[in-house]
Amino acid sequence: MASFKMTQGVSRVPEDVFVEDGMTVTSGGLTVTAGGLTVTAGTSSLTGGVVIGADDSLELIGVTSTTGTIAVTDDTATVVTIAQPAGTILKDLIGIPAGNLVTGGSSGNDLDVYVGTASEGEQLLAATALMDDGGSAVTWVANTPLYVIENSHGHAANFFATTGIGPKGGPATTEAIVVAAALYSAAARNIYVTLEPIGADLATAATTVKWIAVFQTL
Repeated sequence: MASFKMTQGVSRVPEDVFVEDGMTVTSGGLTVTAGGLTVTAGTSSLTGGVVIGADDSLELIGVTSTTGTIAVTDDTATVVTIAQPAGTILKDLIGIPAGNLVTGGSSGNDLDVYVGTASEGEQLLAATALMDDGGSAVTWVANTPLYVIENSHGHAANFFATTGIGPKGGPATTEAIVVAAALYSAAARNIYVTLEPIGADLATAATTVKWIAVFQTL
């Protein structure tokens, strides 16, 4: 059977519809109102925001944004924009670098992170040394996820240390991450996540960072 292509929204899937070569919904969306949807083979790919659950139970909404190349230069900000849906709280904020990030190696050569409701703002998280250089270069290893905010909480200093409870490859030293304001918003808004080298240029930074935000409906 050839691929089944639908160009308008479908509110109910008829019984006994079989598709061998694939099915494409090009507009309007596809809603299954009874019986559920089962994928028994292959890989499912979702290219927009992902919603799990219902808003009257436990609805989680995942949003992903990737930076441009992280700025090497001291005091130069790299910002990503993430859309927060109405009636949600920021549950998790996870950063994943595509390559190694390394500080300059002298005391104060940090990589700061901050989160705001305006571009380069600090309303939700004030500037904090995600990589806190005390005189020895600090490395955030490629493909190491850091939960900058986890379950709507911050972290104690050095939470990501590879010798502690943090992930293997996380920076050895980090300032305490303290949430500065309520992460809940009744109205839809954008939040802005910024990375900025301070004190000196980064030693290595020709890479990008993917940010994953998980919002929980309240």
